[in-house]
Amino acid sequence: MKTYRDGLLSGTVLSAIIGLSGFGISIGMATNAQSAGLNPPAQARAGSTLVAANNPCNPCAAKNPCAAKNPCNPCAANPCNPCAAGVSAKASNCLVPRLTKAKANPCAAKNPCNPSGAKNPCAASDDITISNAEAVKAYACIRPVLQTAYGKSGNSVALAYTKWKDYSAVPYPSSTHGGRFVRNYANPKGANYGKFEKSGIMPQGTVLAKDSFSVTKTGAVAPGPLFLMEKMGRGFNKASGNWRYTMIMPNGTTFGVTKGKNSAGMKFCTECHAAVGENQDHMFFLPEEFRSK
Repeated sequence: MKTYRDGLLSGTVLSAIIGLSGFGISIGMATNAQSAGLNPPAQARAGSTLVAANNPCNPCAAKNPCAAKNPCNPCAANPCNPCAAGVSAKASNCLVPRLTKAKANPCAAKNPCNPSGAKNPCAASDDITISNAEAVKAYACIRPVLQTAYGKSGNSVALAYTKWKDYSAVPYPSSTHGGRFVRNYANPKGANYGKFEKSGIMPQGTVLAKDSFSVTKTGAVAPGPLFLMEKMGRGFNKASGNWRYTMIMPNGTTFGVTKGKNSAGMKFCTECHAAVGENQDHMFFLPEEFRSK
């Protein structure tokens, strides 16, 4: 079966070592040079699995470069981390049937590098393998739940984004968004997003939306936050390239807004996206293998 691997604690930037129908790829840990899965490493394109013990971004590696100061680090300081306080998602009635029959986790509890250890608060979402078809079905089930939840925020984008162009062929996992499965939408003013690396500077009024969901090892599908980027006018915020970031939680509350509610909490987004600010107008793009036609 062609598969994804959902490595929740698996990288510094975007662990988007993933594949579409026709070939399967395991999610590993990308370095900053592969930020946001823009240029997946050669191993990913070949469809091979990265060996955690040899990966320098392995949290158990002796020379782990995934330091807290890294703005794209998906660890505790990152509000996109589903294991951070107050960010855990509630379950839904959506399931991945095959996983509900899965056997007990074979990971050894005494292994110091085991991310599935009993003390690990993210253990329920580690090492999940689902097929492309399963990911699509999970999203189809959870999408109405997401729309209802986000709609409670009163944010107009939360009510409109599913009518926009979806630039992702299938849901794919993003470690900078807590290892959740996500899809990429853009409003009509942001149509140039479809040119990806050639999109240039986006016009004022562009809005990019990324909804999300997670899957546990028992097959439960849970709603995740809605991540928004809106291009504002000149002078709005030089550090963010005049983008306003917003994060809406699965219960409909707004976690934060750049230069608005809990702006400090959104600093993570500004700093992480700044890594591609000069060359890509602060936009990360999904891997080529996941771009819709």
